[in-house]
Amino acid sequence: MRGVSRARAGKVVEAAGSFLLLITLVFEVAHHSLTVEFALCLAAGTSFLAAAVLSPEARRPWLAVISGISYVIAVALLVRMVEAPLLNGLHLVPLTLIACAAAIGRRSALRHRSLDREWSQARRDGEERERRHWARELHDDTLQELGAVQIVLTSAARSDRPGVMKEAIDQARRLVGNQITSLRHLIAELRPVALDQLGLRPALEALCRSTSDNFGIDAELRVAPRWDQLGAKLSPEAQAHVYRIVQEAVTNAVKHARPGRIRVDLDTDGHILSTKVTDDGDGLTPAAAAALRAPPRATVPGGVGMAAMRERADLLDARLTVHSTPGEGTDVTLEVPVHGLGVRLHRR
Repeated sequence: MRGVSRARAGKVVEAAGSFLLLITLVFEVAHHSLTVEFALCLAAGTSFLAAAVLSPEARRPWLAVISGISYVIAVALLVRMVEAPLLNGLHLVPLTLIACAAAIGRRSALRHRSLDREWSQARRDGEERERRHWARELHDDTLQELGAVQIVLTSAARSDRPGVMKEAIDQARRLVGNQITSLRHLIAELRPVALDQLGLRPALEALCRSTSDNFGIDAELRVAPRWDQLGAKLSPEAQAHVYRIVQEAVTNAVKHARPGRIRVDLDTDGHILSTKVTDDGDGLTPAAAAALRAPPRATVPGGVGMAAMRERADLLDARLTVHSTPGEGTDVTLEVPVHGLGVRLHRR
């Protein structure tokens, strides 16, 4: 919240600097007083420098360069006013500012490229874990039951007794029916149909309903009035990441916390989209909480699911926090800034 307010203030100050610089140009064309032009240009340079301090890191070098150029013009106006060539040495000060800004910009660009490589590696690691997970699911469940169907049908083919053949066919039908249901669940986990067809909110409503129906837990989705309008700005990839984070938080609560109630709250203050999963279960162990707070590339025993949640949050440029007390439940909160919804995902 504080970062969003600083960024907005930076834009206002930057706009003021641009206006002052434009007025300076108009006065120069109109041959207005050099003293007024000098004061305006000096004020513009100071405004751009203040905007650089308030703005996000990526914009700071360019604002500092514009500030330096404004100061160079101010020094040139001062030289014209006093007609003292020795004052040309003052140009070294703003030129130094420009050089420093260029160096910072280059270092920032290198840092962003390094971070992008790390994000890409983290994403590939997450995808590889997903592949291993679904390979195990298909091997341990689907392939084994299909093998059982093959054995049953082979035994029936070797028998000439109608009763045995009918019983084998019925058993094979049951096994195939089980696998159809199982595969439907796997497909829903891979990509919920409601998420593609209806959006994030209906998908989360379906998740809460299935949690209540399957586990007897009171699971409920609560949505603030303003959330739908801003939530629609989420890119499809961002919606998928938010859904997976909520799904993992709910799954962790069901598997490990033995809750009686789970609440999923969608809220916004106009600048941040907040998604909060609250349960009244046993709470997280210290090791599990450490896994959620660890960097995306870190590995903590037993914390693979939570590490994946953190990876997804970082891909959204979002903030993921967990508050848990043993015996008193867990709160998992995801905060996505509205001004950056899906930006990193689109850039990829």
